Amino acid sequence: MAELREAHLRYLLAIYELGKSTPDVGTQAVAKALNCSKASVTKMMATLMDMNLLVREKYGKIYLTDTGFLLAKDMLQCIELIRERLPAMGFDLTEEETRDFVRTMAVNLPEHCRRRLAGRV
Repeated sequence: MAELREAHLRYLLAIYELGKSTPDVGTQAVAKALNCSKASVTKMMATLMDMNLLVREKYGKIYLTDTGFLLAKDMLQCIELIRERLPAMGFDLTEEETRDFVRTMAVNLPEHCRRRLAGRV
């Protein structure tokens, strides 16, 4: 599999989170969640399909493969652990700043660090 970049992980996480609240995730929902264009989503979907991380069915519904699901689940676990540990650092962040910071930190961690946080060492 090609190396996962920050953008790949952001899309996987968005699809995973959207899929928890609605069974049928489409490009429009992903575009709205990530505040980007449908064209950008369509392009990234093709990349993620080539990486075997998701499938796109007729009528544009998007589903994570088992591999994509596990990656996104691990990413969410990393985010939750970082969020739990962040107060010890003494930052005075708003809830929105905290959300953005922990997501940015999690998606930029080296893969071996994400695996360790997710308990997959």
